Amino acid sequence: MSETFENRDMTGTIFHSVNLQRATFEDVNLAGASIHNANLAGATIRNANLAGFTIEDANIRGLTVFGFQVDQLISAELDRRDPERVRLRMADICDPECVRSVLNRLAEVRRAFYSLLRSTDPKLLSTRPAPDQWSIIENIRHLLFAEDMYLNRWILQNDEPWCKLGLLSDFLAGNPKFAEVGSQPTDDLEPLLAAWEAIHARMMEFVATVTPDDLRRDTSQMDFGQGTVGGILQGQAQHDLEHIRQVEAALSALGSVTTDTHR
Repeated sequence: MSETFENRDMTGTIFHSVNLQRATFEDVNLAGASIHNANLAGATIRNANLAGFTIEDANIRGLTVFGFQVDQLISAELDRRDPERVRLRMADICDPECVRSVLNRLAEVRRAFYSLLRSTDPKLLSTRPAPDQWSIIENIRHLLFAEDMYLNRWILQNDEPWCKLGLLSDFLAGNPKFAEVGSQPTDDLEPLLAAWEAIHARMMEFVATVTPDDLRRDTSQMDFGQGTVGGILQGQAQHDLEHIRQVEAALSALGSVTTDTHR
């Protein structure tokens, strides 16, 4: 059903669970608007005032501004600021040696991360640096869930029970497929690290004997865009580093003296 809204003051209007696909906004005032959990894929903004416009926690693959591909510019700047991103990037996601080299490097980063966590005041681990940001423990619980999903559901494609210590991404909350995830939460660091390391050990067992054919295997029917086993493993390295950096930022925001995990 198509409707037209013209010459109306709709200040403060809330649109929730509304399908606005192919909608047209022309000569509208969206100053101060909040757009959350929205699908804007393929949308176009022209002749707009975007001063102070903020984009956070968004998929910006292919985002173009004035002819410049923004995701590529941001990726290059992030690489400059954090060389570990480059070290954890596989030259060929279908080459077992490339994959093993990156995951071995990731293991070193993780060991330094564990040391950082164990040297941190336990009270800080469960403190959120801001109301809308995860605590350090919540980040770890999410990393545990993610690797559980990567290994068991996406790579091994088994039906093992979910680790109940994990933490879902917001967009998966309420999905009955993940009902067990997070059903036994804890703020105790050591059980979380032990559970995460147990899953990771099985991941490394798989990687130790992985073949090019294994890495090329299509996973597009179940994953979130990685497409192949090699893509999943590359995604894991990137995802781990992203959350490790979030933890470091949280510690900084909480006023803790942190140990640099860069090499």
